[in-house]
Amino acid sequence: MKGYAEASKFPLVEIAGRKIPRIILGAHPYDGTTYTSKERDQEYLKRWTGPRSMVELMKPIVQRFGVTASRGFPPESELRSWHKEALRLTMEQLNTEIAIVLGSILPTKGSTDASRYVYRLNESLGGEEFRRKWRGDPIIRYGYEKKDSDQADMDDFASKASELPVEVPEDLKKTEVDYERLDAMLQSHRDLNVPVYASNERWELLVLTHRFDELQEAIELAKKRVGTFLLGTHNAGLVIPIAEQARLKLDGYLAPVNKAGILMFPTQKIAEQAIREAAKPLIGIKPLGGGRVKPEEAFRYVFDYLDVPATMVGIGSIQEAEETLGAAATVLKSKH
Repeated sequence: MKGYAEASKFPLVEIAGRKIPRIILGAHPYDGTTYTSKERDQEYLKRWTGPRSMVELMKPIVQRFGVTASRGFPPESELRSWHKEALRLTMEQLNTEIAIVLGSILPTKGSTDASRYVYRLNESLGGEEFRRKWRGDPIIRYGYEKKDSDQADMDDFASKASELPVEVPEDLKKTEVDYERLDAMLQSHRDLNVPVYASNERWELLVLTHRFDELQEAIELAKKRVGTFLLGTHNAGLVIPIAEQARLKLDGYLAPVNKAGILMFPTQKIAEQAIREAAKPLIGIKPLGGGRVKPEEAFRYVFDYLDVPATMVGIGSIQEAEETLGAAATVLKSKH
């Protein structure tokens, strides 16, 4: 089987000794998430009828465009299990390896909702600019619409969050990491090549509550199972400086990076500064802002303006692949 590095048509970068293609296929919309509307989400959920339906899109993206790295996620649902099987089938049919950038939430014992506290900390840094940005962020609004919530619900959330103290709430100090579940998640793709683990939500909770020893323990488990650990966050301007100051032994970060500033909190300017000043590299996500930024503008911002080493990008059709990956190739070619 041809290795992913050899088969990649995109340049490679090295992160903590691991070679990673600069373009990585995202998990959306394979998980039914489009970041546009519930209706469009449903279109994709109906489109996927099993792993082979996903292969129909995945296979030409690897074969024609040379994208040989993909986001992977633990099979916690039927749809996610289909995604893993689709990756395996695509590799088998093309005799080409796909590198997996695995991700998962930080599993905890009991329910943990730190969203109001995260809002409060962002507000303490970004003030009124953050409040306006949060209310107007199209992906935040999409999330509320998915829950059948409206503007009144957003306003109520923001109002209650603003009343919180910036001191760490007692319940968050006591949150327990479920190491057994975490280990199972980390090993969910052990039959594939997983050069990088890039965390999803909740990991930042241990940063914001300054539980650095416990976070380092979880990071060490991830590095033992995978080898390379990236801390993921939607709040780069808030989380990255704290992690940097704590001198955590991690290999980099994963965060939204797009010209529109979508999900770049607390403000785009503060997030950009944190990314530029970080001693560790960052893999970008949501470079197209959920389809709201034109591809060439998106990649010029990611690769030229912020000089980010690599980015994930969701592809929903061959037409999107031609436009998006063509733009990425053009921008990256101009850098060499």
